[in-house]
Amino acid sequence: MTAAADDGRRRLRRAPHVLCLWEGTGRVVQSARRPSGVPATDLVLEVLDHLDTWTAIDTLAEALALPVAALAVLVDGLHAHDLIETDAEGGPHTASSPGARTGPWAAWSPAASLFHAATRDVAFGRGGASGTDNAGPRPDPILPSLGASILPLPAPCLEEQTLRAALRDRRTHRRFGPGPIALADLATLLGVTFGVQAWAQAAEGPLALKTSPSGGARHSLEAYVWARHVDGLAPGPYHYRPGDHTLSTIDQAVAPAAVTRWLPTQHGYEEAAVIVVLASELARVAWRYRSARAYRVILIEAGHLAQSFCLVATALGLAPFCTAAMAETAIETDLGLDGQAQPAMYVMGVGQVASGPWQPHAGRPAPRLDVTALGRGLIGDET
Repeated sequence: MTAAADDGRRRLRRAPHVLCLWEGTGRVVQSARRPSGVPATDLVLEVLDHLDTWTAIDTLAEALALPVAALAVLVDGLHAHDLIETDAEGGPHTASSPGARTGPWAAWSPAASLFHAATRDVAFGRGGASGTDNAGPRPDPILPSLGASILPLPAPCLEEQTLRAALRDRRTHRRFGPGPIALADLATLLGVTFGVQAWAQAAEGPLALKTSPSGGARHSLEAYVWARHVDGLAPGPYHYRPGDHTLSTIDQAVAPAAVTRWLPTQHGYEEAAVIVVLASELARVAWRYRSARAYRVILIEAGHLAQSFCLVATALGLAPFCTAAMAETAIETDLGLDGQAQPAMYVMGVGQVASGPWQPHAGRPAPRLDVTALGRGLIGDET
């Protein structure tokens, strides 16, 4: 059989999740598996339009009135950019690849696939220390007061507590004991997790240093505190000001009637004493980092802060939780945030520890814990 005949019998299908984008040079078609695409010429779009189902090249060539050999060259180019699939052996779409039609990527595409591909293997560089390579003046690392009242908080105070004990005892709680938490405990929790320990005087301006790392010391995540049961603090929404360790009222904010407006279906958090929302001031990060990988770093930073929050709460004898199952638009609306410039990224909270042994869900028996050798070491029993 000739090479031309082989080409004619080859079958093709459009890849799942092909996007058409408008860029400065015109239209581009791009696979969600790739960080870049190819020009969306009329011929490319016509080829993709014809490939809803498996189609032989000779059938496609006849429909488009093109020579099989010429079409095969175009097809190879589209295949190289993951815009079409072929039934030839050795193609890139194996079950183990991110482009496979089964597994997590099939369920998460196109959004997760595109984000994953677009933030991999980026070209790293460093702009001038003065910020001359960046867009406009540097955003302020501290937000102005969001309300008329500024409430000074007590200085953070952690009793002597080993890291081992906090790591050993940290658990996610979804039921809480009665009663408010102390204002001093809230102050310690906010100050140790989010507060500025020092200002590094860099060429671009002061950089905040905190207990958790932040890419480029951008520290874009702001803590919005919904106080629900705190001794000596009126219930309602506040903004934590990390530079001077104070709480500011928020003029434009309203507290929801129920926690489930912010955390749908999560009824166990209704008795939490405090809910904390992390929202990112994206401009702080975008000023330095132009790659979409910066968004990935913000998500990682939210995890850093949540772990610090949970460990500090545990050291204080409180019951913490953190969750990404949140209603972003409802949260941003209630707090008066611009969801495009100040998106809600993560939620955490704390309350009193419920009596009895740890039980992650109210109304369900606690699971049996089979402690590992490593766990026995943290407990202090290494036998």
